[in-house]
Amino acid sequence: MPKQISLAFTKATFKKVAFFLVGISMLTACATVPPSYAFITNQLDDSVSVIDIATQNIVKTIAMGEGKRPAGIATSKTGHQVFVSNPEGLEIAVIDINTLEVTNHIPVGAGPVGIASNNDGSRVYIADWYQNYISVFNADTSKIIATIPVGKSPAGLIVDDALHRLYVANRDDNTVMIVDTKHYGVLKTIEVGTAPFGLVLSPDGKSIYSVNVGSNNVSVIDTQQAKVVDTIAVGEWPYCAAISPDGNTLYITNQDDSTLSVIDTRSSSVIDTIDVGDTPDGVDITEDGQFIYVANWGEGTVSIIDSTTNKVISTLETGKGPRAFGQFITKSQ
Repeated sequence: MPKQISLAFTKATFKKVAFFLVGISMLTACATVPPSYAFITNQLDDSVSVIDIATQNIVKTIAMGEGKRPAGIATSKTGHQVFVSNPEGLEIAVIDINTLEVTNHIPVGAGPVGIASNNDGSRVYIADWYQNYISVFNADTSKIIATIPVGKSPAGLIVDDALHRLYVANRDDNTVMIVDTKHYGVLKTIEVGTAPFGLVLSPDGKSIYSVNVGSNNVSVIDTQQAKVVDTIAVGEWPYCAAISPDGNTLYITNQDDSTLSVIDTRSSSVIDTIDVGDTPDGVDITEDGQFIYVANWGEGTVSIIDSTTNKVISTLETGKGPRAFGQFITKSQ
């Protein structure tokens, strides 16, 4: 394992530096219900900024440890923990939502980046960029309980509890894999566009959207047929995705354009393009669908967008190099 982990690839291969560094366990019932937060990983500051969704203000900055370089983030629908992948620390960190403190560090693999949780936070899946497998973390026992071989350079992950599936974007294979989360085997490998990275699942579970960095498009996968049924052109160097609670609107960050593409999923067409900060990376949407949060890696900010107007209403300064790669907004408990 190289001392300096670099998850960068350049335009000699795909013509642009991708910013990789640069790329829940159920707790005992709590007396109070925690607010909804956005957890923003700041890769160049070794920290996580916590934004209170109700006030749209940063309420805390959580240190990950020097040189850890946090990148990925995973929340769950009903759990009380947040999980952070620290690529250079070769670990994941566990944050308690109630106290906003780090409660554990778990060693895992040679290049943990992509990370996702099931609905109750009891299982967490971590993509190892270098060793091409998924680690399965049991949050109840704080143990890695399985590893699953996948394609080359696995990145984005999404869990579908209803179908007992994990979707994996393999950037260097140009594929998305469907993994059985009961038996930890690969069910299907689907060819998509060039360099798939971010993934998002429709609320009804019928579609998975693969953001293809190298081909500047999004592959629409029918989860029942396990095949690509549509392709949508977006901006330059697209990276991550979020989808509205009703499933009708898809949001894609475009790093080279510093924009957010807004897509009507019913027509598979781009209906708006929103200017955000420099080199947008992670994107997520609030539980009520009203606000979209975009982490802008190149300028150390988060853009907050009103989904009813598609306008940026606020820009918050975070730490340096915010990634927020994954689902980073917690739900109401």
